[in-house]
Amino acid sequence: MRLPDPLRSRAVLLGFDTFTDPALTDLPAVTHNIDDLAEVLTSPWGTALPDKHCARRGKAEPTAELADAPSIGARLAAAADEAEDLLLVYYAGHGLIGPDGELYLSLPGTSSEPDLVAWTGIPFALIRRTLANARANNRVLILDCCFSGLAIGAMATTSSVVAGHLEVAGTCTLTSSPANRPSNAPVGARHTAYTGELLDLMRHGTTDAAEFLTLQAIHEHLARVLPSKGHPRPELRNTHTVGRLALARNRAHSGISDPAAMVNEATRLKRLGDSDGAVHWYREAARAGRPDAMRELGRLLERDGNRVEAGIWRRKAAESGDPATMRELGVSSWHTGDLAQAESWLRKAADAGLPEAAEDLERLLRRRK
Repeated sequence: MRLPDPLRSRAVLLGFDTFTDPALTDLPAVTHNIDDLAEVLTSPWGTALPDKHCARRGKAEPTAELADAPSIGARLAAAADEAEDLLLVYYAGHGLIGPDGELYLSLPGTSSEPDLVAWTGIPFALIRRTLANARANNRVLILDCCFSGLAIGAMATTSSVVAGHLEVAGTCTLTSSPANRPSNAPVGARHTAYTGELLDLMRHGTTDAAEFLTLQAIHEHLARVLPSKGHPRPELRNTHTVGRLALARNRAHSGISDPAAMVNEATRLKRLGDSDGAVHWYREAARAGRPDAMRELGRLLERDGNRVEAGIWRRKAAESGDPATMRELGVSSWHTGDLAQAESWLRKAADAGLPEAAEDLERLLRRRK
């Protein structure tokens, strides 16, 4: 059981909240689904994806590139080519069945008219093919939608889709309901039922799971919680060993060491010359949100030649409020000639109370006169 390598992973979060067809009910919760899921996936205690590796279209990121089928296809194809460890694709919205019996995912302009579904929706077969041909060792598909032609209320269905449509070779597929049951979007709720429980689990954890929230553990938890609240039982398909991959650390697991203890252990191992052990525990503490661990992890990775990941963690440390890292980034920017960036970081470090940064800032300002 492990978390994915954030540098070798990609996520594409899809979904729309408004539709021109009056038969397709607007789903205001979908935008919140995407924004909040992206926040979890890019958080240090979640999957820790760099923001640029998590493409989405929500209120926070209304990117034009994910506004229509061609741009969505291009982004999916790029993610499938780039991802080596995890490729995660998420969709929330209306699922429609065309006259050919195939599944289509709705866009804002999708028509529910049977003869027009195939012309106006995204063929699920294209997504299935992209996932099947992806380079990633682990492919995850999360569908939070219904699979019928007409909606009864938000995200409801009266007819089923053939379950085989959802099976993608070598991919772990999580769906919000069985093929013959409706998915739910409670009126006035911030999230749809399935994604809301998924987010709650990833943010707060559960005492019923181990240290990591694996895909299998996530499904088992949701399969208990959702029916107990009157929602459909979700399904899981084609897990193979990918079900052991985690999307977040279980924040409620009693066996997790305190992040401060992780930093202490990493520091001890570093003194003993155990670089690999130190990197492991600094990374664990960094994922738990410790800025000092992010800083030290960045330093060790930089020393070992892993400059890309080192830069990511150092920036996360600075953005998390670590004055020492702010100063390091300021000095580094100074050395590379980016004086504006140097002044910005040094000023932030000085304002945070670091005397050395204040002295560096004063010297920089004198030279810039």
